[in-house]
Amino acid sequence: MKLQQLRVLLAVAQHGSIHEAARSLHTTQPALSKAIAELERELGVTLMSRSTRGVSLTPYGAALVKRASVVEQELRHALEDIEAIRGHDEARLDIGFTAVASNGPLPEAMAAFRQRFPNVALRAFEMRPQQMLEGLREGRLDLGLISTCSGPGSNVFQWEPLFSVAMHLSVRAGHPLRRVRKLRPLLDADWLVLDPVDDPFSPLVSTMRLHGLEMPRRMVQSASNLLGLQLATQTDLVSMWSDAVFHGAGPLRLSGDALERLPITDELPDFEVYLVYRSADLMTHVCTEFVKEARHHARINPPWRAPRGACKAAD
Repeated sequence: MKLQQLRVLLAVAQHGSIHEAARSLHTTQPALSKAIAELERELGVTLMSRSTRGVSLTPYGAALVKRASVVEQELRHALEDIEAIRGHDEARLDIGFTAVASNGPLPEAMAAFRQRFPNVALRAFEMRPQQMLEGLREGRLDLGLISTCSGPGSNVFQWEPLFSVAMHLSVRAGHPLRRVRKLRPLLDADWLVLDPVDDPFSPLVSTMRLHGLEMPRRMVQSASNLLGLQLATQTDLVSMWSDAVFHGAGPLRLSGDALERLPITDELPDFEVYLVYRSADLMTHVCTEFVKEARHHARINPPWRAPRGACKAAD
């Protein structure tokens, strides 16, 4: 099995077309088809099925693509490390982060890193925790900043605590429920939900699970935090936000009293933000340097928090 054969397979899987894959690899369709045929003969299985609508992976092909993508990413990392040793800092660093994690040292770490490594292509993606874990597993991400109150997740990865942040239930100024002190009476209210309700890392899901309560019956879901803030301050939706909205310095911070924190006496979970990576030994040089920046800025400028006690781990 040759590396070029794996690259051909990955290209066809990505584009779903022999023609488009050949264009992306700057080769001819016959040469690409030959490489796939040789790989199939070597393995003794059919990797792709062809139809008038294009090509699709067989179960054998899907299994090989899953592993081949990791191999290709590791090769890219190895080449980048070699360039770093030679004194060149041209590389790429792909980082995933949750909305809660973005309110900590991430912007400062990125700015400091860019000053030191201006030629590195730094790419940051706001993602759900499960998407990040999948990206790390498949080699599409170098590093994740994941927020959770359930403690470290899969032991396949390293989970390094970075900082904690308190969460608050909130309503618009003057809301008729602004003096409610318990969670249960809020279950019949209209809620704003910023995470999928089947996401075990969701702050709202974690809070309801902590108290043995069902999820609210009426919910408006938004994948955008900026839209969510507008809905939270202009409608009667109950919502959950981190300390950054009230005390931070970023774009999510609200001015004045547009949003009121509810005086909830029930325990609300603090969220831990973790640096998540596959292994320190497998980190590229630029990823190692970025992690140092993140640690440094978390230490010298810790995010604000109002501790309320630890939350229970997920079942």
